Amino acid sequence: MPSGVSAQNPSAQTPIELPGIVVTGPTGSAISPDVQTAKQLLDIYPGSTSLVTSKDFNLGRGGYLEDYIRFTPGLFIQSAQASEDVRVSIRGSGIDADAVAGLALLIDGMPINQGDGEAYLWDVDLNSVKYAEVFRGSDALHYGSITLGGAINLVTFTGGDVPPLTMRLSVGSYGFTEQRITSGWSNGPVDIYASILNHVLEGFQDWSQENYQKVFTSIGYRIGNAENRFYFFFGRLVQNNPTALTKEELYADPRQTEPEAVQEKWNTSWDYYRFIDRFAVKGDQWELQVGAYWNYRQQTQLQEYDPDTPLGTQRYYSNDFGAGITFTSTADLLGARNRFVIGFLPTLETEHDAWYANTNGTIGPLLSGDRTLASNLPIYMENQHWITERLSLLTGFQAVFVQREYHDSFPGLTGGNDSANENFYAFNPKLGFAYDWNEKSKVYINFSRSFQPPSFDESLGLSDSGGEIFNYLEPQTGWTLEMGIRGEYGPVSWDLAIYRSWIRDELLSLNNNMGVPVGTVNVPHTIHQGVEAEAEITIAHSLLSHGDNLVLQQSYTLNAFHFRNNSTYGNNQIAGIPSQFYKAELRYEHPSGFYAGANVQWNITKYPVDMANTLYANPYAIMGVRTGYKSAKGWAIFLEAANLMNKTYAAMVQPIADARTGGPPNVFNPGSGRAFYGGVSWAW
Repeated sequence: MPSGVSAQNPSAQTPIELPGIVVTGPTGSAISPDVQTAKQLLDIYPGSTSLVTSKDFNLGRGGYLEDYIRFTPGLFIQSAQASEDVRVSIRGSGIDADAVAGLALLIDGMPINQGDGEAYLWDVDLNSVKYAEVFRGSDALHYGSITLGGAINLVTFTGGDVPPLTMRLSVGSYGFTEQRITSGWSNGPVDIYASILNHVLEGFQDWSQENYQKVFTSIGYRIGNAENRFYFFFGRLVQNNPTALTKEELYADPRQTEPEAVQEKWNTSWDYYRFIDRFAVKGDQWELQVGAYWNYRQQTQLQEYDPDTPLGTQRYYSNDFGAGITFTSTADLLGARNRFVIGFLPTLETEHDAWYANTNGTIGPLLSGDRTLASNLPIYMENQHWITERLSLLTGFQAVFVQREYHDSFPGLTGGNDSANENFYAFNPKLGFAYDWNEKSKVYINFSRSFQPPSFDESLGLSDSGGEIFNYLEPQTGWTLEMGIRGEYGPVSWDLAIYRSWIRDELLSLNNNMGVPVGTVNVPHTIHQGVEAEAEITIAHSLLSHGDNLVLQQSYTLNAFHFRNNSTYGNNQIAGIPSQFYKAELRYEHPSGFYAGANVQWNITKYPVDMANTLYANPYAIMGVRTGYKSAKGWAIFLEAANLMNKTYAAMVQPIADARTGGPPNVFNPGSGRAFYGGVSWAW
């Protein structure tokens, strides 16, 4: 029998060993990376970062950002009327702003802030968010952001990430109802994702009803190592706005509002459109991303109208344009591992405002008007180089040009034309080191400069005759020293950061030495410092059955913000943000899909409401429970109870200069009372 021929199969021959062939292709979306890829990138970054997935969001009510990002330290989410989130602050950003300020919000790396820096959470559909990347403080340089607080990048689902159809219905206390439909489809190089949301709330506080709808869709197409994704978002909001309360009113009846809010029909309504296009191409050791966007908003807001606040109704429309180009290289440098990023992120906003009287809830005579233009031209670069296998050096900078133009449409009201133009320049360097003491743990230290120009809401004030006037302000800048440690060991994972920021020209609304309000001013020297800690511990594994877990998740934030040798406020604590805040949840998870847990939010100490430190918000602790079941067949159910002890507390305060001037100030916004939520979802 010839050699190499099988007796069972005469036609079989001895296998011939051929050289190996490696086939390369797309390894994942560059525009919307998977969670594991994103985590690997954040793990090597020598700064204070967090990654939060959508898992926790869908275990309970899942209505607001505070439901999505629950345990990230240093980040404080506040509600002005026990409903939709209004203020998001990281390390003291936007303390006395009416919107999100001092913090960059991004969708897949593209900013949704208006050109002058403000952002609104209504512009986000959280159902479409796969995970959130949180960069605290000057670590937002990673995205070129011109903020002091940091950045939150919301990475969205693609059509290949979700089932073809998912429907969810949630109901709850105070008239909460929400219906969601999401859909994903992919076929070869094409994928489509879509989400529709309808939200209605009667509200805990009187005159706090809200009603909004959101539609989000994205379409992706891939050719080899290149991909393009187009996004469309539409949002519609109608919301009544109750007043804040005095401290006495808060604890007497937190559901009340001042009669003038109802009489004058204080409310906000707007329509908002967003279009984004993103393109990415990847090589073996490099990646190029380019993108462009257009956002359009039209808004009407009825608010307080009296001699002190004579501009009672605002109508405006705005257009925001932006583009971005980012190049990343992971090629070795000088024979060692290296990661290099350079980007350019120009943005432009034009806005037309008109102010009218508010005559018992109807729009009265035209009082004032303006046109504004905000443009920003930041260039940023980061390079992380591994000096040894474990030690890496991060160097970076941001160079930025900012322009703010204000055109007074009614100069007669101020006795002259108050049009103004301001230009700002900044160069912000960064230096950091990271050391990996094992594969899962690292320590880091960095020192960096940050820069944030004033928004138009901060620059514009009122003249004695009731017209708008432009106040010339300087940008607020800061140097931050940050040290941290994060890692995993057995059943424990942790993240601890300590920082201190020396800030110049911080933008705060204050009084002068005579106790007279002067609006937003630059405070020469302030200090922001704190401790941010989070830990997740698997206390027990296979406790009641094989594969189950008992998990403790917790976070702690210490904020120490204060003036520095100020002529009026000395070294007082800066008002508006809790000093110590703790969150925790003890949760049981069964491999069948059942879960149950108890949670607590604890504002540990009182904190000042006024910069003079004469009025304080009380400490509080609120407790809740969540339970539910997620079937492998695609259906799920949840039940949630919040504020079980029906605690009365201030969810947010509106900081003022001095509570001793005038009568008791209306600055306390109540948190929601005891509430119950439930819902069911199906996925096909």
